[in-house]
Amino acid sequence: MTHHARDILQIAHDAGVILTVDGDHLRYRAPAGAMTPDLRSDLHELKPTLVYEYHERAGILEYDARLPRAEAGNRAADMVLAGRNV
Repeated sequence: MTHHARDILQIAHDAGVILTVDGDHLRYRAPAGAMTPDLRSDLHELKPTLVYEYHERAGILEYDARLPRAEAGNRAADMVLAGRNV
C-alpha cells in the first residue's frame, strides 16, 4: 500500500469513518459531515486496491495461520483498512 493510501486511510480514521469490506463492496459508517467530497473521491479511487488487499490477506491468514474465515477477515480488515502492514 502506498504512502498516499495510508494518508487517506488516516484522514478517514481521524474523521471517524469506519470502513468495512462486504464482498466486493467497500462500505463505510461515518458521522454527519465526515465524508467530504474529496475523501469520498479518494476512497472511491482506493476501493479496488483495498478490497483486493483485504481478500488476499484474509485468504493468506485463513490458509497459513489456519484461522476461521471470520477471524481471518477481521484481522485482514484491521491490517488493510487501518493502513497497517502488520
